[in-house]
Amino acid sequence: MENQEFELFIHASGRKPQAVLAAAEDKLSDVLGRLGLVSAGTGGHHIFVGEAVLETIEIIEGADEHAIVDIDLKLEALDLRKQRHIHVHKCQRIVVTVNFSADTAEHKFKPNTTIGTVTDWARKKFPLDAAVAGEYVLQICGTTSQPRSTEHLGDVVHGDTCAICFDLVKEVTPKG
Repeated sequence: MENQEFELFIHASGRKPQAVLAAAEDKLSDVLGRLGLVSAGTGGHHIFVGEAVLETIEIIEGADEHAIVDIDLKLEALDLRKQRHIHVHKCQRIVVTVNFSADTAEHKFKPNTTIGTVTDWARKKFPLDAAVAGEYVLQICGTTSQPRSTEHLGDVVHGDTCAICFDLVKEVTPKG
């Protein structure tokens, strides 16, 4: 594979997602080190590559099984030219609680799971008519904040917690 640089997106706890250029021959540890995200080891952080999608989420004791990666591998070996997203998070899993009507569902997701994937999971957990299920979105409990479906769970969770609460609400669409 040629050693041209390509763009990667780094998602790290407490930081806004960042675009960086890297070469296929670079080690992941070197790329993260240039950003001050790793020095000796990962500093208690977990590293994930790519995005966890609904098809990879199997409910095994309430948690999905997207693997943590070896940061000493080269970007080429991690297929990062295709995957493009690297997640550095203090949480290996994030406990997501979703409320709908009088019901509550809980599941543990990896930080590299998109809000869209969590929303799809939630829509299947509650008795929603398939014809209107697509009209429901996640809203952070106690707020009016509705994260975009393309945002990653690890980018939405803040502070020292590895948990978040959402309400499944009907999306309000402006009438015009």
